[in-house]
Amino acid sequence: MRKLTVLLSALAIVASTAAYADLAQPGEFTPDILDKPIVINGETMHVVRTIDKNNLDIKVLTKDGKEMWRSIALGMQAWNFKMNDNVTSLECEDLDGDKIPEIITATTIGDVQSAMYVFKFDPKENNFKAINFGYKDYPDMVRDFMVSDIPAAEGANMVFTDKTTVRTLGKIYTENGAVPGFYYFELKDGEFTCNKQEVIPPAPAEEKK
Repeated sequence: MRKLTVLLSALAIVASTAAYADLAQPGEFTPDILDKPIVINGETMHVVRTIDKNNLDIKVLTKDGKEMWRSIALGMQAWNFKMNDNVTSLECEDLDGDKIPEIITATTIGDVQSAMYVFKFDPKENNFKAINFGYKDYPDMVRDFMVSDIPAAEGANMVFTDKTTVRTLGKIYTENGAVPGFYYFELKDGEFTCNKQEVIPPAPAEEKK
């Protein structure tokens, strides 16, 4: 029985190595890899995030290591967000209640900017598609990711306040210039829409002694 257990463990390691074999080229550093399980139509698959040569992407592998879907390059380095009181840079969570988890990840896209992507499974095409983020007051301003242009530690600039609402820290442009504030995006009818902005009050000035 012990020999069988050892053999099965060895086979699992070989299979795992084969699944990631295409990620590193001879003479290069091994890329940073993060693996999360996801269940699609009763089958457990793996969401694999890789960072190689300053490019971050995601792919979904079947249990035997075959690539089912792969994203384009999403950014440069991983960035944290907060969800369910946990700080993470990759999560699989059913946001819309259809029993199939969405893939949520965040990445840096500039010196201070970070972006969040939320991918939803499309059963007709058997792949994932990015959910759009838009603005109630600016219907033409739509893109397939959300941006925060004010960084904060421990995922504090991109926070899921509940399963369908994500709050991002960014600049709000007023008559007096840009001020820090929160944008609230709510998931409804298949896309996230910003329907609320909230300026962060300035810190009270210290009294002079």
